[in-house]
Amino acid sequence: MRILIVGAGIGGMTLAALLKQRSYHPTLIERAPDFEHAGYMLGLWPLGYRVLHGLGLYEQFAAETLECRHYEVRDNHGELVKHWSMAPISDRFGPNLSCTRPQLIKLLHSAIDDLDLRFNTTLETLYDDGETATVAFSDGRTETFDLVVGADGIHSKVRQMIFGDQPYYHTNWGGWVWWVGLDQVPQETFIEHWGAGRFFGIYPTTQGAGVYAGAPVTDDFSQPGPGRTQRIRDRFAGMGELVETCLESLPDDNSDLFFWKLSDVRAKEWTRGRVVLLGDAAAGFLPTAGIGASMAMESAAVLADELSRTNTQFLEHALALYVKRRQHRVESTQNDSRHLAKMMFIKSATVSHIRDVATKFYSLEQLAGSIAKAFDEPI
Repeated sequence: MRILIVGAGIGGMTLAALLKQRSYHPTLIERAPDFEHAGYMLGLWPLGYRVLHGLGLYEQFAAETLECRHYEVRDNHGELVKHWSMAPISDRFGPNLSCTRPQLIKLLHSAIDDLDLRFNTTLETLYDDGETATVAFSDGRTETFDLVVGADGIHSKVRQMIFGDQPYYHTNWGGWVWWVGLDQVPQETFIEHWGAGRFFGIYPTTQGAGVYAGAPVTDDFSQPGPGRTQRIRDRFAGMGELVETCLESLPDDNSDLFFWKLSDVRAKEWTRGRVVLLGDAAAGFLPTAGIGASMAMESAAVLADELSRTNTQFLEHALALYVKRRQHRVESTQNDSRHLAKMMFIKSATVSHIRDVATKFYSLEQLAGSIAKAFDEPI
């Protein structure tokens, strides 16, 4: 089976590694020139990294990551609202492991070393005649495949080509991301400050702690250039000593700093003919539950499973089964991440105070119902 995977991100790389294990030799294309700027921090639940056991990569992954043993929510002034131990989940299913996206990408890359991976390459045209899919690439080549997998992220070109515009969900919040030294923050604890009109999250990895400083994007908070550092420091002043420590590590105004707008997307259809969507291309995730990468890896495992039990003649039926196994589960989890965003991102001081009081009574399972339930459901 001739398979093209568009996008060498977490979903695409996981699928490629699993297909190679089944003696397929997919082609991957990636618009970036390399993996050197592959992203920031992420948490991986056992839902996703179970795949690494089958690829023989889990032990290396676990050795290179930090276990998130605790999760804390603090208020607008840095006072503790609620502390949760992750033990009820980790003892039964496995820990939440915190890493950088480049760490995971490079690990997955090690499992596909001899596959055809083309950097600096994009899709220009895609024509599905019902029997094959003919693709023209940005390097001038035209090739024919039995299956095209769109794993090209939240702004998927494959999705746009096949399904047209799909509905985005906008929180109208966004934030700046930077790194601080691991010695400056508590290790093994994810800490989030749920403020009024501001949010500050600190997520340790073995490479340092990733910081996300978020607020509504309706003013000059999101503007780069002169005054950026001071605007960020002013916005998050008074959130406590830990936040102040992180603000001291802010790069200067002339440094590149990533601004992450908090939006997601949901495709109404995941497959048509010989084209199928995977990961964020099918259903992108807000970072609020730290579940997007895990869902992409789980979906890759299901798609590889269905492809291993079919041939080109009955390919469309296999893709339909993949959608039946995945779409409801993914969208339910996506709904939870949206619900968490509504809890985390509140402008009103009064409403945020009510939220903080209510949060004291939440269990970890209640905070993210579908996500917790998913640990004990088959895929």
